Amino acid sequence: MLTDIETKLLRLALDKGAYEGEANTAAIMFIRKLRERGANTDDLFIQPHTQIKRQYRDISVYGYQRMPFGKYKGEMLYNIPRDYLIWVLKHCKNIKSNLKNAIYDFVYEI
Repeated sequence: MLTDIETKLLRLALDKGAYEGEANTAAIMFIRKLRERGANTDDLFIQPHTQIKRQYRDISVYGYQRMPFGKYKGEMLYNIPRDYLIWVLKHCKNIKSNLKNAIYDFVYEI
């Protein structure tokens, strides 16, 4: 599970709109933060077979799902404006339940 700062650094490092130097610096800082707290790969990756109780799961995981349609097709949820995601929840009635749940969890951080 990532800390808030680690999540922000990772998002910046992967942001297509970030300047190359800014993205590179964020990536380096991200790794430094992980090393400072002694993180390992088991801390960072959730195995598919692992059952995680709702109260313990990392909500930021839902931001890594891709939008399959519309204006932001192919974008990760964390790159899409919150207002647009709320609009999708209110107006798009035929979206798959797993996408709807991911958007809801990401937007409202349940």
